[in-house]
Amino acid sequence: MNATRKLLFPALFKSAMLGATLIELMISLSIGVIIIGAIGYVFLGSRQSFRTQDALSRMQENARAAFHIIAMDIRLAGFRGCPNNSAAGGDINVLVNNTDWDKNLLDQPLIGYEKPSASTWSSFPTGVTGVVGNVISGDALTVLHADNSQEYIVSAHTPNSDPPQFTLTANHDIKQGQILIAAKPDCSRVAVLQNTKDCTYNSSGDCGHKFIQHDTVSSCSSGNSRKGLGSPIGSCPSGTTDTFDTGSRLFRLSATTYYIANNNGNEPSLYRQVLTTNSGSPNNSAEEMIEGVQDMQISYAIDTGTDLAVDGYVTADNVTDWSKVLGIRLSLLMVSRQDEQGLTSSPQQYAIDMNGDGDTNDTGETITPSDHLLRKVFSTTIAIKNRL
Repeated sequence: MNATRKLLFPALFKSAMLGATLIELMISLSIGVIIIGAIGYVFLGSRQSFRTQDALSRMQENARAAFHIIAMDIRLAGFRGCPNNSAAGGDINVLVNNTDWDKNLLDQPLIGYEKPSASTWSSFPTGVTGVVGNVISGDALTVLHADNSQEYIVSAHTPNSDPPQFTLTANHDIKQGQILIAAKPDCSRVAVLQNTKDCTYNSSGDCGHKFIQHDTVSSCSSGNSRKGLGSPIGSCPSGTTDTFDTGSRLFRLSATTYYIANNNGNEPSLYRQVLTTNSGSPNNSAEEMIEGVQDMQISYAIDTGTDLAVDGYVTADNVTDWSKVLGIRLSLLMVSRQDEQGLTSSPQQYAIDMNGDGDTNDTGETITPSDHLLRKVFSTTIAIKNRL
């Protein structure tokens, strides 16, 4: 039967036995290569676009976080728990080194530093250790205020005891050496002072006592000068004799300097130097906040009159009265990481306001780096609420 079919339909069986020709095979391979190439091109393009968008998103998120942290400090600049009272018998600072940058809340709660070149500053307190010489670019800013995240209520105050001390309504976690602000209930007086009582932590994580001392006899016997709120003890000088009434409040002093420096990975970062304590004494320590901040430019909104209205913006070296600063315009230059080279096919140009005039049209404000890193400038304006 099969043999008969082969005899009757020879052409049909011959065609069924034939394979693809060389030409057909080459055409198929060419089409496959084109399809694979197109898919690969789309994939690589999508991957590059994803990397770029991911880097931009990270830069934007970092800038937003930096603005949020800095803005919280700037808005509170000069806050002391009460309105300012500069009248005689009003606000006092009884610290020995009351003009140090991190203790001068009453007279200098905000100050900026202009860095016009890599080696010079417009002005910088020598006490800001760890900052000068480590700033790689941009300006710096110091902000002081009472830390209102936690306040302590006074139940009793004995300024003439030995040593003078506050008694609080509850146990506290304030370390020895911590700089504090005391505010009377009627705001007739605010005082900047120091806790000199050692704080021994118990199993619950608090000090186990309710006392804050602001003078010690031991500091007198060693010959160290000091001031207090009580009457003189021995040969030690003291401040004004004054009792802080029941219901007075105590706050920690927050003192922070913001600047740009390289981190351990040699990446530019936003740093801050904060007031802390070490071995019972005030101390400053540096903290890395946000990676990828290459530059920080700051201009200051000033009131040249008395109407509490902004009359213009200037850089730090042109501020003549820091109490007239009502707000800050802050620009951060964000940059992608060194290991993200190749996000751009050519060097990317950026522009940043250097002289505080609000535009980027001046010489030296438009820059084209030689690398292929991604950069973007973010800006915001922050009001100092205590001055408006």
